[in-house]
Amino acid sequence: MQRLFAIFLGWALLGSALGAALVPGKAFERFITIWLENQDYAKVAVDASIADLKRRGILLTRYYAHTHPSQPNYVAAVGGDYFGLNHDDFVRIPDNVATVADLLEAKSITWAGYFEDVPGPGYMGNHSDGSTGNGGWDYVRKHNPFVSYDSITMNGERLLNLLSFADFERAFAARAVPQFVFMTPNMMNDGHNTTLDFATAWSHKFLQPLLEDGAFDERTLIALTYDESETYSEPNHIVTLLLGSAIPPSLKGTQDDTFYTHYSILSTVEANWGLHNLGRYDVGANVFQFVADLAGYTENKDPENAATVNNSVSYPGMLNNDPAKLLPIPVPNTKLRGAGGLPVLPSIEIAWSGSLGSPTPYDGSGRVCDGDKNLPIYNSPGASLP
Repeated sequence: MQRLFAIFLGWALLGSALGAALVPGKAFERFITIWLENQDYAKVAVDASIADLKRRGILLTRYYAHTHPSQPNYVAAVGGDYFGLNHDDFVRIPDNVATVADLLEAKSITWAGYFEDVPGPGYMGNHSDGSTGNGGWDYVRKHNPFVSYDSITMNGERLLNLLSFADFERAFAARAVPQFVFMTPNMMNDGHNTTLDFATAWSHKFLQPLLEDGAFDERTLIALTYDESETYSEPNHIVTLLLGSAIPPSLKGTQDDTFYTHYSILSTVEANWGLHNLGRYDVGANVFQFVADLAGYTENKDPENAATVNNSVSYPGMLNNDPAKLLPIPVPNTKLRGAGGLPVLPSIEIAWSGSLGSPTPYDGSGRVCDGDKNLPIYNSPGASLP
């Protein structure tokens, strides 16, 4: 009965997506990000499956994860901060902390998360076995960033956007994939419980139908990325590939040497759709260069401290499990103007109205923070730095 309900619900949600009006973007109408696990840039960049995919897209050669282990990187990519998180255990982020879902919904842009082997829509458990039959937790909560945010889990409609790969397949067949998609394979296919070769071969096979001519009716940008590197002594340098019909033909098979982090996912969608910002580290994060060019965004630059950052150590924050490093959730800086050319989302300003003058680490400079030599610096809120 539960399976029948999930199938019925999937079709109901598909019908809703079919009826949604498309919001045009400057460089793409759809963004899909697919996350793999725990591999160093140097190893992935020479992998045969990745090499074949590189011919059809752009290799981002200076893309960095934020810290270790996995979960903080997922949390950061949708919320603009990882709030000191330094572990993979269960966390809840208060409902006054907004995410990319708030930005998208304000512009009526459809979104969804698709997670392989999730037991059902909006599942909030820590893990679940699924299709592989190996008892190794095929689905894990730590790879689903949305369920760490109360602003998602306390909203039934948003929970129904957290779906399975089977739901994605139905949406793809019906040409009704939402405009923003976050995807994580199960623990076998993402490489966590297998190998680099296993995960890249899976990725190559999974991506083939999505990269066919006419696979999507709209310009679609696909970012295949890793959550973190394998070697903690390295500065979390990871491979990210940009693929899909949104890639200009002249850029296929090229590389982009701009500095990026997972916050660039947020700044890029903000620039593309002219969205408000979260008032956090999304502001100042570099926009994927070809999108910046098409959107007229000219603020990409190297962080002034890029050479000294240690992306293997989490800075203090509310989610740090070291009692000596506990800090409240920082107040968003509502004076920042983001890559979309707009200020902070108005609902964020309302949610934090009682503390907007408090010191904040978010200055829009693009400075990279860590728990070593580059701790967040708290100042009175001010406008974005040049």
